[in-house]
Amino acid sequence: MACVKGIMKEILPLDEQTLLTYLQLHYWTRDDIQIHNLRNITTGWETEILSFNLEWAENGERELQRLVARIYPGKNAAIKAQREATTMKRLLELGYPVPVVQIVETEKSHLGQPFMIMDRIDGGTLDDKLHENEDKWMKEFSILFVNLHRLDWKKMQGTTGYSPNDDPYYYIKTILSGYEKDLEHSQKHELYPIISWLQKRIDDVPCKSPSIVHGDFHPFNILVDENDKAFVIDWGASKITDFRSDLAWTLLLHYAYSTQENRDATLRNYETTLGQDVEQIEYFEVLATLRRLYDVTSSFDKGAGELGMRPEALELMRETIGHIVRVKDRLEDLTEITIPEIEQFIQKLSE
Repeated sequence: MACVKGIMKEILPLDEQTLLTYLQLHYWTRDDIQIHNLRNITTGWETEILSFNLEWAENGERELQRLVARIYPGKNAAIKAQREATTMKRLLELGYPVPVVQIVETEKSHLGQPFMIMDRIDGGTLDDKLHENEDKWMKEFSILFVNLHRLDWKKMQGTTGYSPNDDPYYYIKTILSGYEKDLEHSQKHELYPIISWLQKRIDDVPCKSPSIVHGDFHPFNILVDENDKAFVIDWGASKITDFRSDLAWTLLLHYAYSTQENRDATLRNYETTLGQDVEQIEYFEVLATLRRLYDVTSSFDKGAGELGMRPEALELMRETIGHIVRVKDRLEDLTEITIPEIEQFIQKLSE
């Protein structure tokens, strides 16, 4: 089971003294604050991740916190930082395993961009664990995923997007309406056939119960500490909606970066943990292909910054162009829709 893994950078977006000065002001009651081992551990398309140790003196002893700073780029960065921090704090209150948020800062003046500082989980990713014991950690992956979708979504209202109501088609209508507006605004009319396919089948996918969803649930977004306790990270895309959209996105990632067999095994494990089959999941996989194709092509049209991604994201996309081919193939398999503009886009990126 594997998903995209980025490139660790050597160049830091800020210097150690800048971060130290901020922390000295924030923790003004702490004596002799120092930071050590500041490293950039960024691997994704969106935020910069810095790892460091924070030390200070207290009652004659040296105290230590192992931390990471998540720095948000692009438009609406302050909103994203505050929203993700609030979501994680609420999840922790509900007993879901996420790192503890220590600081959220929405002002750009301190580090150049809004940021969040949280506890660092030392160990590795769940993907690392899958190589050691696939059966055990596939089961853990499914348990974490199903448990998330079983949380009381009403206790997350106000932290995530979309406001539930009694219409079982509210979520899918809202999603498709949003994409229609985005496609019109960006003049990406070549993706309308996917919208049309989804609209024609909307009566087949009522939402029986809303769920809290992660939005990018995969093994690299699950950290496992030295005691084999798992923590889920990267909640920037979390919202309240139909859980099948979350599961389908994960299935598409596993299909695109791995194999059909991997995708099928992931679904089987989820259904086993859930205790029932997931209805109409392929409909939501088509929706997931729309999301991926729109995000990737729009990034090159508008630039990564416009979509809240790091500038390096475009290069990472070029290096993993094979997964876009797989997404295109999955769309064709499920719908028989072919999009010449996507073929041309892939060819251009491959040159």
